[in-house]
Amino acid sequence: MEFMSDMLSGTDAGKPSLFEIVAQHKMSELLEPALRHVTSVYAQRYPRYLVRVLNWHEEVYAALMLLVERHYLRNYGGSFTEHFYGTKRVRTRKIGGDGALTRGDVWRSLVFLVGLPLAKARLDQRYERSTGGEAARLLGGAFAQQSEPDDPVQAGWRGKAQAAWRVAVRIFWKYYPHANCAYHLATALYYVAYMFDRTDYNSPWLHLLGLQVRRLSAADYRAMDARGPASSGLAAPANGSVLRATRNLVARLLTGGLDVLRVALPLSIFFYRFLEWWYRSDFHKRVQQMPIPPAPMPPKPHPDGVGVPADRTLCPLCKAPRTNPAMAPTGYVFCYPCIHRRLVDVGTCPVTLAKADSVAIRKLYADS
Repeated sequence: MEFMSDMLSGTDAGKPSLFEIVAQHKMSELLEPALRHVTSVYAQRYPRYLVRVLNWHEEVYAALMLLVERHYLRNYGGSFTEHFYGTKRVRTRKIGGDGALTRGDVWRSLVFLVGLPLAKARLDQRYERSTGGEAARLLGGAFAQQSEPDDPVQAGWRGKAQAAWRVAVRIFWKYYPHANCAYHLATALYYVAYMFDRTDYNSPWLHLLGLQVRRLSAADYRAMDARGPASSGLAAPANGSVLRATRNLVARLLTGGLDVLRVALPLSIFFYRFLEWWYRSDFHKRVQQMPIPPAPMPPKPHPDGVGVPADRTLCPLCKAPRTNPAMAPTGYVFCYPCIHRRLVDVGTCPVTLAKADSVAIRKLYADS
């Protein structure tokens, strides 16, 4: 993959290929459904504690990603997925010859890494609810759009606010699809321009921030090794107090846990996709299926019953080759007229003397 990336990146070895950029974005998109799946599974077991978390999943996920992304932007100069793929963000306008991110760059990046996806997810949900969702796209008609509230407009400032809200809802219904189309179209155009080296920015948001995504060099890795473990804003110089020592211990545990996510989150995504494939395939159904048990042995003949001929093609009653073979409920085969007459007259199997009814006779068919 590195060989193909160098080929497709032209002469600039530090510029990531489009495949790397797309892989980063796809990985970011897989984190949220993987965490939602895990939360929903445990919410069924512990609904008292996790149902509210599941109801506010987007906000909880955004808060967690805010901590994760801020940690990686501050310590490694890139988002979580960017650092996973060996890239970082650099300033287009370097300060003193250094392209490292400033504190303002970190927070502005967090707005587009965390705030923008959260806002768009909520707007998408709002539009789906207000327009009928899948039912409207499939059936149309009454499902196409929910009617506006017909409550009478109140007087005063509440009435003005209510009227303004209705106008805003109508504008949202009308123009949000166009805004959503422009959002995806701008992303696609930047992908195409980036692929053909028409721009050094792989997204309009990085262009707006004045940041570029570059590969980590050998010097960057040496600097990370020399720096040691990532630092945390919670840590403070030790002064011998128990409170300060506890604070530093929590900071080290938190920082170490965020660093472990480089391995834990990709593995969780892989495990989530594996489970999804497993339960959609037929393999788990084959594993769960019980083996077919062997056929039960027929009842043993009774000493006072008719004997079973050595030649299995003969009828035990008439001792002649079976014609129109039929099976008694006990499993022995006779001529149909013979066994029918026997069960009607006596009501027992002639071999085992077990009770049997003529309605339980089963006709046997053989290929010619």
